Amino acid sequence: MEFYESFMKFSFADEDVFCIENDSLVQNSDHIKACECVVLLHPQVALIEAKASSPREVAGSAFIEDIKQKFADSLRLFNEIKNKEHGEEAYLRLPVNLRSLTLNADDYLICLIVHGHKLEWLIGLQDAFREALREVIEQWNIKDYKVKVYNEEMALEKRLIVAYVPKEQRDILREPNGNISQEKMKEWFDCEK
Repeated sequence: MEFYESFMKFSFADEDVFCIENDSLVQNSDHIKACECVVLLHPQVALIEAKASSPREVAGSAFIEDIKQKFADSLRLFNEIKNKEHGEEAYLRLPVNLRSLTLNADDYLICLIVHGHKLEWLIGLQDAFREALREVIEQWNIKDYKVKVYNEEMALEKRLIVAYVPKEQRDILREPNGNISQEKMKEWFDCEK
């Protein structure tokens, strides 16, 4: 499965990735937020959120609170679906490899990818992100070193993404209102093959 988010291209085997953000339980809810996807990266399961940018000062910001809620809701919802708390139909929407997997707290990896973020900014963002998620990761017994922040270059190195739009070309993929055009982004990646 391929999808595009925040100037980055993601590609995972269909049987390994669950685009939780697009699931009907999230789409039909006014209060559940979700990250982009839950993906099996043997032997771990990564929850991935992608952002096109972040503010310089993130501690206590709306930006970090929004991301905290996305990961908290995604962990809860993924486990509820996996445990059939939303019924058989929701369970069967999980890809086969995520359905059959037995998970421990050590198996989770929480990943925030911020396109265009400079390396020297990542440490501050990582610290703020870990601190914001402290209550969430303690609830799930996830070690704080499993909470990671990457820029697009590091995400490509770690094989979380397969390609990205260079920072200097991002503006050509924006709509007049500033939103990122999914169609333009797909066309850009198709032309770069």
